[in-house]
Amino acid sequence: MSPNNKSNLEAIIKGIQNNKILEIFDKYYHDQVVMYENGDSTNRIGKDANRKAEESFVNNATIHEAKLLKTIVDGDNTAYEMYMDFTYGEHRIKKSQWAFQQWSNGLIIKEEFVEIKTPSTPEPSNNIKSNLESIIKGIQDNKILEVFDKYYHEDIIMYEKGDSTNRVGKAANRKAEESFVKNATIHEAKLLKLLIDGNNTAYEMYMDFTYGEHRIKKNQWAVQQWSNGFVIKEEFY
Repeated sequence: MSPNNKSNLEAIIKGIQNNKILEIFDKYYHDQVVMYENGDSTNRIGKDANRKAEESFVNNATIHEAKLLKTIVDGDNTAYEMYMDFTYGEHRIKKSQWAFQQWSNGLIIKEEFVEIKTPSTPEPSNNIKSNLESIIKGIQDNKILEVFDKYYHEDIIMYEKGDSTNRVGKAANRKAEESFVKNATIHEAKLLKLLIDGNNTAYEMYMDFTYGEHRIKKNQWAVQQWSNGFVIKEEFY
């Protein structure tokens, strides 16, 4: 781990806000960087290809606001949530998105962008790390309902790629969890990355499971916001 990841990430965020995207890209991104937009890395492998994409954005976009909402820094894995208001071509775009970074020797070697909806600000808690580890272990041990009952807030809202339909409140979310448990057989749930920074956490997990008659294998990010030791908001990508 480089001791400069935090300061380098802060410099990148400031560069975005000051319309110096190409300057920070040249300085802080690895020659072998791979970048993803909602899971797609088409034409985004290597620094040359990614610089062309960044140049295209800079040449066509006018940024009106880039507001930092949250940052998570944990070793060589970092993330930030940002509200963006910009014009691209003739289109005005306003959105919030998470950006997840993996660092190598102080440079970003992998970055993933996922668009989201609304932020919130929960209260502080001292048990977040152990509680999150218990949730992950519960998934791996097929005790999803037990950890849901214990660690999720009564006002929990859960999102699947930005959609919270029928996922507002603990009762509604438990029904969704019950449906998954009844219809799914988990073969493997492998933790890939874990980020913890105050009341904001995230983990990436490889999932191999059968749902109904379909075998599904995928990587998934889960982003949590905590309130008094309970997950009050969770987003899956």
